[in-house]
Amino acid sequence: MSSTENSSAPLIRFSDLPSALWGKNNGRVKEVASGNGWRLSLATVEKPGPFTPFPGRDRITVPVEGELLVLTVDGTEHGMEKFRPFRYSGDSATDAALPTGPVTVLNTVVDRTTTGASVMVAELSKKNPQTIGEGQFVVLLHGNAAVTAADGTPTALEPLDTVAGNAGRPAVLGRGFAAIVSFYDLD
Repeated sequence: MSSTENSSAPLIRFSDLPSALWGKNNGRVKEVASGNGWRLSLATVEKPGPFTPFPGRDRITVPVEGELLVLTVDGTEHGMEKFRPFRYSGDSATDAALPTGPVTVLNTVVDRTTTGASVMVAELSKKNPQTIGEGQFVVLLHGNAAVTAADGTPTALEPLDTVAGNAGRPAVLGRGFAAIVSFYDLD
């Protein structure tokens, strides 16, 4: 998996990422990492309205802050609760409703002809590390966790911080929930 400068660093601090407006002032987005055929970002959805289309791409959206996001995808309504991934086509007409107020979402977008993605929300453990390799990311959603470097030095994570996997297979330990995001080349 080729990647941007952000994903070559083992720890990506959410607070250090620049943000940009998305849609027609619907919220702000922070790109966590991207590569050839894929992108990982965190976005706030501050007002209802259409999502940005991504023709030829597939998306996975996970609400990570806030209570409820309702997406209408090609005319079908989908109530999305916190920490529940939802996969859909970037070609689809998609509108958001916010019945309980603003939400923050974790987004993956992939070129469906070259790249696949999976997102799993897992409970972290203090005893069994979550190790990640190249093409994988761990995003701390809730709780307390630390990433352990190859030399054994732990670094504390803040909510929405991301650990990028690499050949050294960094390990994340803690209590709480994290999104495990994997990108892979399609044959």
